[in-house]
Amino acid sequence: MKYKCQICNREIDDFASLAHIKTEEYLLELIRRDHPEWHESKQTCHKCVDYYRQLIKDGEI
Repeated sequence: MKYKCQICNREIDDFASLAHIKTEEYLLELIRRDHPEWHESKQTCHKCVDYYRQLIKDGEI
């Protein structure tokens, strides 16, 4: 079974959903740590979000 993530709009398999959610929560936590003035309701460019995703993927954070 698949569903659409409300954060990133990707199609996620049900078995991977918890890992996906935790990764996205971690991503938001990292952004908030570096930019405390930022809030989810504010617009953020894809380049910045992709930068943090890449840091997580590369294991640099």
